[in-house]
Amino acid sequence: MRGLLASAAIACAVLSSTADAASNASFTYDRELGRIARESLWHATEPDRRVPRSQVFRAYVRCYRSERAFERAFEQRYGVSGEYVIAYYAGSTDVFLRQTTCNNVRMFVAGRHTLTTSAAFSILLHEVLHRQGVRDERITTCLANEAVRWGAEWLGLSKERALRARQLAFDFTRRYSPPEYRMGQPHCHLLNRRTDWPDHRVVRPEP
Repeated sequence: MRGLLASAAIACAVLSSTADAASNASFTYDRELGRIARESLWHATEPDRRVPRSQVFRAYVRCYRSERAFERAFEQRYGVSGEYVIAYYAGSTDVFLRQTTCNNVRMFVAGRHTLTTSAAFSILLHEVLHRQGVRDERITTCLANEAVRWGAEWLGLSKERALRARQLAFDFTRRYSPPEYRMGQPHCHLLNRRTDWPDHRVVRPEP
């Protein structure tokens, strides 16, 4: 089972959805979040080692319309409570985000950079990294937190603001994530200097 767990619920102001309607009434597919995640990961690799965009596989982001709908879908899939699950990846092309997670990502994209919105952006990147074939949770969280900076710069933030957003994502991980998701920040920075996320693929997903 892959899904980022938190010991505390994420608080957010609920924004109106800009997602494309899906046929399933319990969720919508947000194409823009999928595009932003893909661009963020592409920009997170070093220019001299950058993979072709075709090798950053598309992820289809399911944003659930309610907290209960997200939890019910998780419980039906895994047979355990989804109360403390923020997001998860279950194989194939979709990633699954609860309503508050999607709303927090949208707030981040709109320019509101707080502990919870920066964490939500990292969580989106975390699940999309699983879609790319990265499996180790500790490494995935490290790579996602680092990618927050590059995604933020691609969205138009200054280097200073992007670094601040990255630090907020690391702070959330340190405070709330289970031990199996945490890597010391100096170790994580060293890992990102020496490698790029494609180096950590352990499976080759279908495009």
